[in-house]
Amino acid sequence: MADNDLQIVLPESDEVLTCPKCKTANPMESNFCLNCGTRLLVPSSSNFKWSWIMVLIVCMAGVMVYFRLQPTEPKPQQKAPVKVSPTEKPSPRPAVAKTPPKETVPPKKDEAIALSTPAKTSIPVGVVLIKDINGKIINEIPAPVVGGGWVALPTRACLGGAEWILKVGSELEVSVWAGFYNEYDKVGLWRIAEDFKIDGPELHPWTGDEQLTWLSLTSINTSETVELENPSSQGYFTEGILTGDISDSGVLMQQDRAVGWTFGDRVSGAFVWHGDEGKHLRPEIRVDDFYRITFANSREEEFVRALAMGADYTTIERLEAFAGAFRYESKLSAAQTPAYLQAKTVLETINKLVADASKAGLNREVANIFESQFLVEAADVNLLLKVSRATAQGYGYEEAIELVENVVDILPQTSDADSLLLTEFFSELYQNWIMVSFNQGNLPAAWTAYRLGRQRLPDDISIHLMGVQLALAENNWAEAEDLLAMKDYPASLNDKIKNLQNQISDLKGQQGKIVINFNPGSQQIPLTAVLNRSAYQKFIVDTGASMVTIPRSAAQELGLAIPNPKRKVFTAGGVQHAPEVTISSITIDGWEVNNVRALVMDLPGQPDWGLLGLNYLRRFRMDMNTEEGVLLLEPR
Repeated sequence: MADNDLQIVLPESDEVLTCPKCKTANPMESNFCLNCGTRLLVPSSSNFKWSWIMVLIVCMAGVMVYFRLQPTEPKPQQKAPVKVSPTEKPSPRPAVAKTPPKETVPPKKDEAIALSTPAKTSIPVGVVLIKDINGKIINEIPAPVVGGGWVALPTRACLGGAEWILKVGSELEVSVWAGFYNEYDKVGLWRIAEDFKIDGPELHPWTGDEQLTWLSLTSINTSETVELENPSSQGYFTEGILTGDISDSGVLMQQDRAVGWTFGDRVSGAFVWHGDEGKHLRPEIRVDDFYRITFANSREEEFVRALAMGADYTTIERLEAFAGAFRYESKLSAAQTPAYLQAKTVLETINKLVADASKAGLNREVANIFESQFLVEAADVNLLLKVSRATAQGYGYEEAIELVENVVDILPQTSDADSLLLTEFFSELYQNWIMVSFNQGNLPAAWTAYRLGRQRLPDDISIHLMGVQLALAENNWAEAEDLLAMKDYPASLNDKIKNLQNQISDLKGQQGKIVINFNPGSQQIPLTAVLNRSAYQKFIVDTGASMVTIPRSAAQELGLAIPNPKRKVFTAGGVQHAPEVTISSITIDGWEVNNVRALVMDLPGQPDWGLLGLNYLRRFRMDMNTEEGVLLLEPR
């Protein structure tokens, strides 16, 4: 074949390269055009493949970045329902409250403790807020969160708490709803809301053959290798003492797992867990059941209600609430009772309320609230004195003395200081009772108070001398003299004793005379006489009246026959006509005068009084001392 007969033989493959210049079809393997020699742009299969690989890499990277930036919700854990009692199940989803962050302050991160271990384990630390039935925070307990949501809390700090909230940082608040509690343990283990999880170290039972590390909650990154001495197991925890000078709150770790706690001043000693691992734990008791068992329907719970009563309630309503609380039994021992519910603290509030009520004049209301049994249980002498004074003001001294005696007779042993207070108070009550009765002119009641006071306080000089004064008031100088001679008196009473002796001497000089005492300088001399040895009648001594007069009511009481008026009587109101009667006897201060004529008439403005006129007075020699207020009637 000649050269000019050269033919271009194309491969059997359908794929060709077209020359961009002459449009000649060239085999795929050609680098230059067979017709014009132009370099062909051959697509490289390797370059083609790498282009696709790069595209895929970019796409995958974008997808990964997208999903990484998306917030993910924690996958809910499947847990078996927790049984608290044979008939009741705990609520599976307690409410979780989140506090919105302030606009001007960036949200704080959860507090955490970084352990000095190779694993650099972090422990989130929060504060458990214990709230009473009124929503008031009564305790704030720092608590490390372990095992996904378990916190250990001192039992005493939880008493009275109707709601428990774990607060981590400034944003997270979650309910503490159930856990493990034993009446012999000083510490309980409690779980946050079941469907909520907080990452932290695992909870594991303590073992005595592994190294134990203590981490402080108050000093970050402070750790110390310790040993647990004198371990003693009760309930769910083993209690012991840590080596070293450790007095702060902290958490105990073994192999980066939490095994125990210390609570500083709240509870002395260390407490390590000896139950199951945290991942296997199922709570046994709910917080509301714990509250019901340890606090509900108790005296302490009623104290909480009473203490929460504010300005919307009256003083008396608040006192009634406190008094009502004492009708309930206590559920807490003295050692368990929080300081704000201890008797001393509550009684301080009650004392203040009683003082306020008495100051406002509510003495009867106060006396009506406090029974003797309440005062015995309170065993507060100051409160007893305040309530008794209110009773004296509201119902009289006799009622107050009866109240004090009923309480003191069954009151537990009192201190020397309280015994002295009670003795002085008894003396005060009896003296006031005597004086009030005396000033009211009720000498029989005054003598009754004196005799009871002398029986209760036989060595009380003040009460004894009041008996002397009562005898003198009855002009019984002989009894007054005998009483005065019974005791020895301190020098500080010399003037008083001398005065009483002079009064006795004066009465001796008045022997055989009727002694009528009246207010010095008074224009009227009142007295009381006995008519016909049966009826008491009040008279006014009147030397200007010619005859004795008695009111019509007295004549009727004596059963006297009242004739028609016969006597003409001149009075300040004009002329009257009065009937005349004869009184069989008039007795004054032991002196009896018989067959005394009297007019029956009611005095204007004084219908219950009579006049002791001259037909009676002329039977005596009269000696009047207006300055001293004494009228002496000596029989002729």
